[in-house]
Amino acid sequence: MKIVSKPMWTSAARMGIGESPIWDEDRRTLYWVDVTAPAIYALHDGQVSTIPLQKPVGSIFLGRPGTLLVALRHGLRRLDLRTGELATLEVPCPMGSDERFNDGRCDRDGRLWISTMDRQLNRPLGSVVCIEDSRSRSWFSTQARVGNGIAFSHDDRKLYFSDTSGRAIYEYDKAQALSASGSLPRKLFAELDSTPGRPDGCTIDAEGCLWSARVAGGRIDRYAPDGRLVDWFELPVSHPTHCTFGGDQFRTLFVTTANHSAEGHEGPLNGCTLAYELGIQGRAEHRCLSH
Repeated sequence: MKIVSKPMWTSAARMGIGESPIWDEDRRTLYWVDVTAPAIYALHDGQVSTIPLQKPVGSIFLGRPGTLLVALRHGLRRLDLRTGELATLEVPCPMGSDERFNDGRCDRDGRLWISTMDRQLNRPLGSVVCIEDSRSRSWFSTQARVGNGIAFSHDDRKLYFSDTSGRAIYEYDKAQALSASGSLPRKLFAELDSTPGRPDGCTIDAEGCLWSARVAGGRIDRYAPDGRLVDWFELPVSHPTHCTFGGDQFRTLFVTTANHSAEGHEGPLNGCTLAYELGIQGRAEHRCLSH
C-alpha cells in the first residue's frame, strides 16, 4: 500500500552522503554522519550541532552512555560526546586491504555486526564481520560489491543483509553466523522489482517489518517478516540512504539522504535529513557496552 506523507522536519544542512542515523533515547538525540565531508551531526530539541572528523565514517553505533562507536573505513574509534575525543579500539579484523567497513548494527547482546565492501566498488569482496569484546568473533562472505544495511528479526533469529549492488536483501541464520568463518547459507528475503533503486540502509519496526531505503529510487519500502512488500512511500529526494525510528515512543522515522545534484539529480532537499510521522512505532537501538 502506498503511504502518502510529507516531512515534518528537514535539516538545514545538506550532506554529501548522509548515512547511519541512530536515535539515542537516553539523550533524546538523533545522530547521523556525512561521509563525504566527514562529520557527525546531532539533532537535540530542534537544534543541530556538528562534530567534525578527520577521516570518512562508514557507520556509528551507540556505545556506553555518553559515547558513540565510530566505524571508519578500516578501524573502530570510541567518541566521547562530551569532549569530542576519539580513542582507537584495537580490534583484529579479517578484512583485506581492498575492503572497507560500511553499514552495520549492534544486536541485543551488544555485539557489533558490520558489512564490508570493495573500495573500488567493482569486485564481490564483501563480508559481514561480528565484533565482540574487542575481538573479531566471526565473519562470513556476502560476495557483494557494496554490502550495506544490517538488521535483525523480531525474534533475533535472522540477520538481514542488504546487497545494494545485487538489488536484493538476504536473510541469514544468526546462530550460524555467530560461529561462521567463511561461507554461510542464505535465503533470499526480498528482490527489488523493475522500478528504479537499490536497497541501502534499513531498520525494523515494532511489528517486525523491515524498512529499507531505496537509494536512487526516491522511496522507502516496508517489507513484512515473510519478505512481502506491504507498504512504501515516496520521498522528495532521489537518493535516500538509511532510516531509523526515534522521537516520542519511537514514532518518528528519520531518513538520511545523499546529494547527487552534480549527476543531474536536482532537488532542494537532496542531502537533507528528513523526519516523518507515519503512525507506526519502531524499536530502540541496542548499545555496544563491551567497548
